[in-house]
Amino acid sequence: MNLEVDGMVEGASSKAVAGEENPLQAPFLTVMIPAYNAADYLAQAMECILKQPCRDLELLVLNDGSTDNTLDIAREFLRRDPRVVIDDHPNMGLGANRNHGFRLVRGTWLMFLDHDDLIAPNFYCERTKEALQALLAAGVETLVPSRIYSNEEATRAFRQNVPLEGVFDGAGPASLQLNYEFATMLYSVGMLRRNNVAFCETRPEMESIYRHQAVFCSNKVLFTNNLWFAIRRDNPQQITKNWDWPAVARVRAEQYAKLVDWHRDRGTAGEVLEQMEERARQAKVDAQAANMPVPRRNVFQRMKDRRRQQRERERQQREREQWLADMLPMDQFLYTDEELSAAWDKTLALLPKA
Repeated sequence: MNLEVDGMVEGASSKAVAGEENPLQAPFLTVMIPAYNAADYLAQAMECILKQPCRDLELLVLNDGSTDNTLDIAREFLRRDPRVVIDDHPNMGLGANRNHGFRLVRGTWLMFLDHDDLIAPNFYCERTKEALQALLAAGVETLVPSRIYSNEEATRAFRQNVPLEGVFDGAGPASLQLNYEFATMLYSVGMLRRNNVAFCETRPEMESIYRHQAVFCSNKVLFTNNLWFAIRRDNPQQITKNWDWPAVARVRAEQYAKLVDWHRDRGTAGEVLEQMEERARQAKVDAQAANMPVPRRNVFQRMKDRRRQQRERERQQREREQWLADMLPMDQFLYTDEELSAAWDKTLALLPKA
């Protein structure tokens, strides 16, 4: 990855970048928010982090050349709270932005947060810090919990579960069972650094490959539906809703082919390699189909295409309306202190007995 980028770091980590002694003790948790034209949501995301009960954290805001007032919002929080660090630089794309910001991470655990998402209000408390310390002591280097998916206003939501429950070897089939975005997981910073896990710097980038490699490189991974912290908000600005799908298909094919090579270089065998080879083959087929030249169509065919597209839009709208109607009030998914402590008790009970 290329770190020779013009820009400026503001906050505690700026001393570390400059090679000076940092007067602030290294935090236990780092939260990273990449931001590009994030003014509509950034303040809510930053506030939900800085108001967590346990103050032992740092918040990295990576401003990727925003043209709105994203930087002003981040600086206002930095003025009030020394735990904020801002990395401001020209636009480089989402994957490169995260890679560039990783050099500033000082925490033991890393949480990614998109600028339009939230975390449960009292999730990061002393009980959570103690539990994360216990996970590391047991060799667990990635935590994969369930998540909450909400409407844009974060007033109604539903819970999405993960497919496994328990502790598994990272370099095994569990690394294939990562259904949701990497930002709903917690990662050991030591594991990421030890294995040089990094994001693809393509546009668009492939988060699915990052989360697979992180889990695969972990000593142990813990899946559980006892816990959740991420609140994934539905909104029209989400990148995935505005993707150039033929470009996505091309990038996916290229990156899955590289992932197969990565596994072969590591000596991976068995189910994991076979599944990755199959995913690479399917990605190649999908890319070829998505990027085939479109034949010229007569007027009648174009009319049929427009009617088909309209029916598909209407179907998707009906599904969305039903999905929103099935959501429950958000307060049903927020923890009391007692509920969170009990959730951690259940989660830690999954650890192998010494």
